[in-house]
Amino acid sequence: MAVILKADPLFSFVNKQDFLDRVNPYSIAVDGVIKGEQTFRMPEGPYANFDHHYGSDDIATRSSFMQLYLEIKQGGFVEKFSRDGRLSVKMYANHGDEDVNGCYWALKNADKIINNENERIRTFVDLCDKLDTTAGSFKTGDTALRRRMAWMFKPYHDARYRNRLRKMNGERLKRMIRKIEGRISEYVAGDGGEIRLRGGYEIIGTDNERNERNGWTFTREHSAASRMVMYLDGINTFASLVGTKKGGWNSYVIIKKTGWDTDFCLSDIFDRLNEAEGSIINSSNFWGGTNMRGGSPMQSWSRLKPQTVEDIINESVEKRKNKL
Repeated sequence: MAVILKADPLFSFVNKQDFLDRVNPYSIAVDGVIKGEQTFRMPEGPYANFDHHYGSDDIATRSSFMQLYLEIKQGGFVEKFSRDGRLSVKMYANHGDEDVNGCYWALKNADKIINNENERIRTFVDLCDKLDTTAGSFKTGDTALRRRMAWMFKPYHDARYRNRLRKMNGERLKRMIRKIEGRISEYVAGDGGEIRLRGGYEIIGTDNERNERNGWTFTREHSAASRMVMYLDGINTFASLVGTKKGGWNSYVIIKKTGWDTDFCLSDIFDRLNEAEGSIINSSNFWGGTNMRGGSPMQSWSRLKPQTVEDIINESVEKRKNKL
């Protein structure tokens, strides 16, 4: 089996054709590395993209990991991406979150998924999918599997919440993904560890009364379990500052638990934020996401200060309210 990991924070394809022009056959993209493109399959090549970020409805679209898992389980994918009887695929990614790590593990362990699947695999894939699809809001409580997942994904969580992701080059990112793949395999084999869930966060809004009237909260996350605690505290719609780097650049996410809050319209908010960013916005670097979650530009991050983001979100929500 030949699974080649092509991961680098600078990877970005502006659309499907750009991907096809720049990679060789037997290549797949996962989890947003092709901008603005949803899942596609191309037998000629072959090529594929597994994604759930751009223009999709979160509840109706499975996570990238679950999509690839089902492709492997159902047959067709492995046969199409095999040469001389061996799976042969290059996986392109530009980050290392749970979804990307799950995809890499699934490719490296396709034989286990097809031939020797156990209960640990099924429950792990299912919970990863539900948590990713709902941006962490799916209620599980402090379960053994959540604690084991905290251990499996600890290298990524440490990098994210200790502000190390911004320093990663391609080699460091690949090392992290490979380390997590090994931890997932340990768990599947019945080994591995678990970590106590800690869910600290802080409210950082400058006008929290206005934010509350508009149905959202501005937070800063401190750990992988922050969202679990926020949801338990009744915070169902929020923007969060998740990283900073020198020069005034910030990384944000914006998330709502359900699609029923139509006043808090993410596409409108992203349009306004992109306009405010100005010249840094291009076809591969922009605010965007789905109907229920998204965030700031991945390549450059955002140059907007938290108060500016806060004001833009409130203005967008209030404009929609006034139209009703």
